[in-house]
This record gives sequence, structure tokens and C-alpha cells, in this order.
Amino acid sequence: MATAPGRSAVPSEQRVFSLVLALVASPEGSTKSALLSSVHGYADRYRVGEANVALDRQFERDKELLRALGIQIETLDSPLEPGNNQLTRYRVSKERLQFPEDLRFSERELMLLRLAALAWSEGSLSAESRRAAMKLESLGAGLDVRYLGVAPRLGTAEPAAAPLQRAIDAQQVVIFDYTMPERERALARRVAPLRLHRVDGRWHLIAWDLERNAGRVFLLSRISGEVRLETQTVEPSLHAHTDRLIGELLERRNTLRATVQVRRGSVAEARLAPRAVAEAPRSETDGTVELTLSMLDRHVLAAELVGYGADVTVCEPPELRRLVIARLRAVAAAHTEVADA
Repeated sequence: MATAPGRSAVPSEQRVFSLVLALVASPEGSTKSALLSSVHGYADRYRVGEANVALDRQFERDKELLRALGIQIETLDSPLEPGNNQLTRYRVSKERLQFPEDLRFSERELMLLRLAALAWSEGSLSAESRRAAMKLESLGAGLDVRYLGVAPRLGTAEPAAAPLQRAIDAQQVVIFDYTMPERERALARRVAPLRLHRVDGRWHLIAWDLERNAGRVFLLSRISGEVRLETQTVEPSLHAHTDRLIGELLERRNTLRATVQVRRGSVAEARLAPRAVAEAPRSETDGTVELTLSMLDRHVLAAELVGYGADVTVCEPPELRRLVIARLRAVAAAHTEVADA
């Protein structure tokens, strides 16, 4: 059966590997058209004299994948027509593919690194672990887990993490239901997923909302139901917004502050004190410590503080104090109903 014009029978791993070989084998660089017309995995779909739009997008995604693997692709402008993208040449330096000469790992260190990659082989970090394992194997970090007696697994508690990471790797648009705080019904969101980013111990999706045509950050714990992947691919230009959106997220965390009093020697102090951006002088009389915390999301922080019970008192801001009090009253009411039943 003939292969459909828009889809290749060549596995993606073979295509990307063939691309690396072609880029390394051409010290003077190769143009995009030369690569698409000759590299295994592109050539079977390349059409001379046609736009080859889908193939161009695949090439851009493969370049991003190589950069994620740490393979730097150099671009060379034509000396005759600088700025002409059709004449831009691409290459990979052999020297940049090699590890630094002064970087050496012992056999034990290689084994520990390999174990770390295996530990993250499931869940949202599966793609990153595969890339790390590939690099470690090139250094001779062979390891058969069947002879270890233990196969570690460190997944995330977010069901949406794995399908979102797969969508990011495949550069596919996704749809999911998202529940905002203080809103009863979840809303469907259709986005171009750009990156998963962990801040304050929680996973966030950095994305471009296609319906609102704006960048958005979604907390994975608020994604409900199934993450559905569409056939539409992500426009490569949208990745230019990723760093800005992450910067805005971190700026929000660094700008918003919460002041709490925690009981000395409590679990609350042990958990919150290392995250504090400021700590008031200890009082020897009331047995509490005043901490100033970064606050990325007041609803999330309120849910955490409630879990510490009477060991935490919220001082500022008033909105956070209101949320904590409301949650504590809800807990008290629920226990009252159980007792009266």
C-alpha cells in the first residue's frame, strides 16, 4: 500500500537520526531544500516545485527536538544574498556533539545517573528521561534493571501531565476542561501546549490559548477529565512566547506576598520556613515565628495553610485570610453535619 503524501512510514527516531547524520556530514552546511529532498524520512514526502508546508513544519519541530537534546544547529547566511531563507545553510559541528574533554564520570556515577533517568521514566518527565538516557548510554552507562532488585518509579500526581507532555513532544493542539477557583462549572480550553514548568512544587502548563489568542498559564491540578489531542499542529512561532510567559509567572510569584505566624517547632514551621523570603525576629514569649512567603496563587496557598490547622495564623493579605477562614468554617460545618447524623 502506498504511503499517504502527508505522512511518512519512517519512524520519527530514524528521521531525526538521519537528519543529525546529514548535518554533521556537511561541514559547509546544507540548505533546507537539500535536506528535505535527501534525508531519510523527508525525501519520501518531498515534492519538487511544491510548497511542502507540512514538511517545513516537521523540519522546524525536529530542529526544536535536537535543541532539546542539546544538539546545537548552526545557521549560515548566503554571502551573496544575506537574509534569504531559501539559501540559509544548516550544519552541526562535530566538536559541539562531543562532551568536554575534562568531563568524566566514574562507573558508579554513570550508574546513579542512569538510575535517576529510569526513576523518571513514567509520567510527565518521560520525554526528558528518554533524552537523558540516550546521552548517558553514549557515555557507556549501560544498566539492566532486571539485576538491580528494584525498579524505581517517581511519577507525578497530576493525571494530565503525561498526555500534555506527549502533546508537547508531538507539537499537537489539545482541548481540556479547566476549573477556575470560585467557579462551579469547568470551561473547555483549546490551547497550543508549549511547556510544562514546575514552580513552588506544582506543575503548570505554559500555553497559547487559541480561542482567546493570548498566552495563558494553567495549573495542572485544575485540569479535569481527559486531555484530548487534536490533529492540528502547533504553529512554531508560538514558542517565542514561552520564556515571556514563564517570566511573568515568576514575576507574579516574586511580587505577591503573604505574611503568616507559625508555631515554633511545628510541622508548619518545618515546611514553610525554608520557603520564606523573610523571617521576623523570633519572640521568646508567644512561641511563634512570623514568616513572609511568596504567593503565586492565593487559593492554592490557602488550601495548604488550612492543612496545618491551628499551627498557622494568616496576617496578610486580607483576601488570603478570608479564604483560609472560609475553608476552616467549611471543614467545621462538615464535621458538625457528620456528628448530627
